[in-house]
Amino acid sequence: MQFNGNAFEADRLKPIDSLNRIPQKLRISITDRCNMHCVYCMPKEGLQLYPKNQILSYEEIQRLAAIFAGLGIKKIRLTGGEPLVRPEIEKLVCALSSIDGIKTISMTTNGLLLNKKAAQLKIAGLHGINVSLDTLKPDRFKSITRIDGLSQILLSLQTARDEGFEIKINTVIIRGQNDDEIVDFAKFAIATGYPVRFIEFMPLDGSHIWNPSLVVTKEEMIQRISQSGLELLPLNNNLSDPARLYAIKDNRATIGFIPSISEPFCGACDRLRLTSDGKFLTCIFERPKNDVKKLIRAGKSDTEIADYLMACYQKKPPGLISLLEHNTLRSGLNLMNTIGG
Repeated sequence: MQFNGNAFEADRLKPIDSLNRIPQKLRISITDRCNMHCVYCMPKEGLQLYPKNQILSYEEIQRLAAIFAGLGIKKIRLTGGEPLVRPEIEKLVCALSSIDGIKTISMTTNGLLLNKKAAQLKIAGLHGINVSLDTLKPDRFKSITRIDGLSQILLSLQTARDEGFEIKINTVIIRGQNDDEIVDFAKFAIATGYPVRFIEFMPLDGSHIWNPSLVVTKEEMIQRISQSGLELLPLNNNLSDPARLYAIKDNRATIGFIPSISEPFCGACDRLRLTSDGKFLTCIFERPKNDVKKLIRAGKSDTEIADYLMACYQKKPPGLISLLEHNTLRSGLNLMNTIGG
């Protein structure tokens, strides 16, 4: 894959918003399709997917990633939908790894296809993998995801470890659905060595089931783990990292909590998002309206696109904090399968 875009001034000014936040990480959703239909993410029926000609090509993604790198982005995470359902994703990883300024490339996946792709992705230059896993119970897994695949994901985790990937487990906790497994996942981290990151349920659900009563907060999760006899020791955290990390005493295991609802970390946010249909989001809760695909397909130069991105970023909203202050947090604010995790 060759990048044939116009030359771009790598020393141009870096973007900064009204709250002095400087972006360093870019999350790229490369497809809105998924081989699971998790109850909190996608509706069982009536899901509208983007026509394939509206999805960014790999060449367009590479070009945009290079422009973002010129604006100071250092880390890229590929998301979906499920990124591994897109054919020959290893070619995209290889192309992105060749971009000057990009230090790491990682991926968030459900793991179903990871067993077959792990070796190719490692050779292509992928560094880390986050695997979404919300239950350790086969029957519950089928109920949540609407498929039977838990054993396949556990096999994929071992394959990825054998390939030398840095692996993390992402677990969305929903009251009444899987909150009885919080301690089980902590013990899973001890038994396997995989860092588990517990994520508070956010209103990014296509099924519109979110409400505040379903949120299990970081503090409640910590309390449950502590009551089980496991002692958690707080670790030093990078404020721009959404996870608050803890070591489990007397073990080498690490777990983390992403308290998006109870302790919003918007003030230190350094992440940007690019959707599979070419929308640029400066905030996970921002409505997709900044269309960079339109600029690419209209023949705009890299400099013109960069200037547009800069102008959008300067309008980056305060984030979830503002929604909470104005009591406007509601289900379905964005669809996770379209904007990525």
